[in-house]
Amino acid sequence: METTVLTARVAWQDGRYVAVIEGLDLEAAGETVEDAQNELIQLMRNWIEIQDGRSLLEETLAMAGFPGVQEDTELQLEFVD
Repeated sequence: METTVLTARVAWQDGRYVAVIEGLDLEAAGETVEDAQNELIQLMRNWIEIQDGRSLLEETLAMAGFPGVQEDTELQLEFVD
């Protein structure tokens, strides 16, 4: 099974922590770094379910710079500094 790694960063913005996945228009916020990360993880899971339900997941990820994602590709979210 292949794995595609999605990279996320958390930054302090406007009095809160904001977590963003690079290449995707997914952003979540929280009062702590952990809150922002957990919100982003939940948002990503929901986003994947919606995209997959519409049979658009592979196409959407390819357009975002993640080509080659197949039905059995594992998506991994990594938070970096």
